[in-house]
Amino acid sequence: MAESEPGTFLMVNIASLRARQLMQGAAPLIRTKSRKPAAIAIREVQKGLLPYYMTPETPSLGPEDGEAEEEEE
Repeated sequence: MAESEPGTFLMVNIASLRARQLMQGAAPLIRTKSRKPAAIAIREVQKGLLPYYMTPETPSLGPEDGEAEEEEE
């Protein structure tokens, strides 16, 4: 998969957030006969009409990042 191509999980999350916006009254970005927010959101995602960005992954915490070290008795 290319780095610029989002995975299925990301696309589903984007579509679900957009469907929620449509249910709350946002205007669709496409013309369609469908009145179902999920169907409209999926088509918008497929057409690439919804901008998104990815943040870098959070590094795992280690002792230097605030994780408590074990105390010796």
